[in-house]
Amino acid sequence: MKDLIKKLIKDYGSDAIVTYNGVAYSSKVFFQLVTSKSWQNMERMVDTGGIIPRGQYLFIALPDLAAKHPECLIIGEKAYTVRRADTILYRNEQLFTWGLCVEGGDMDPWLT
Repeated sequence: MKDLIKKLIKDYGSDAIVTYNGVAYSSKVFFQLVTSKSWQNMERMVDTGGIIPRGQYLFIALPDLAAKHPECLIIGEKAYTVRRADTILYRNEQLFTWGLCVEGGDMDPWLT
């Protein structure tokens, strides 16, 4: 099962740049908007940099990604701050990394 999931991610995942500890690496991920109707996704948060959308995105990546504590995913022209990344296990075998992120990240103009 582990080899099948790894092959699916590598063959069909989207190209992404993953950053952690200030270093960028290329990777493949499945990336999807979370279409939850929860209040968390409906409200807006005003930060010192302006209004930040509260939408969340789900990503699935190779299992070693969670151990590296990713900080940011860059997909296309957008950057996403990683809020959570966990390794999913099946019978003590690491299958994949599951994570949540929000828009914003290394490419935000006020961070450069």
